[in-house]
Amino acid sequence: MKPAQVPGARLAIGAFVLTVLLGVGGASASALWEQSATATMTVTANGAWPGPALAGLTCTNDSPHKVATLAVTVSAAPATITYAALQASGNYGTSYTGSTILLPNGSANIVLTASPYSQRSQILKDNAAGPLTVRVTATYLDQTAAFMDVTLDNATANGKVSCPLAPVPVRH
Repeated sequence: MKPAQVPGARLAIGAFVLTVLLGVGGASASALWEQSATATMTVTANGAWPGPALAGLTCTNDSPHKVATLAVTVSAAPATITYAALQASGNYGTSYTGSTILLPNGSANIVLTASPYSQRSQILKDNAAGPLTVRVTATYLDQTAAFMDVTLDNATANGKVSCPLAPVPVRH
């Protein structure tokens, strides 16, 4: 069947040719191909990050290595400072706040006692002898938090806890 034999074909072809010749609809058809748009997006955070929460973490021992003191230095006073030990599963265990002495500038000392057993810090009692990775976390009032890790030698068999030989790197 030829296109001219289809009912209404002549009318459709004629309307098409007339539209093209007169330019009717040409602008709108062209506009469909040339449309463009720009968008502007603004993002506002709910509060400001207080900066690096932990400016430093040092570890010192007493002379017989019965006590390790973790000195935590912060850039702004946090709401809480907690610490937890890395477990064999790869997760951190119970968070402790006990034995944390908050200093006036917002810094803190975490005192870990290995001996005598009756005074041993709970974090040392809860973990087997050997390397003990302790994560110190500062949590601010706006719920932002930052942490640093330090690995100690938890030699519970001889009642000692030893700081690492190398200084703890500061991470921001």
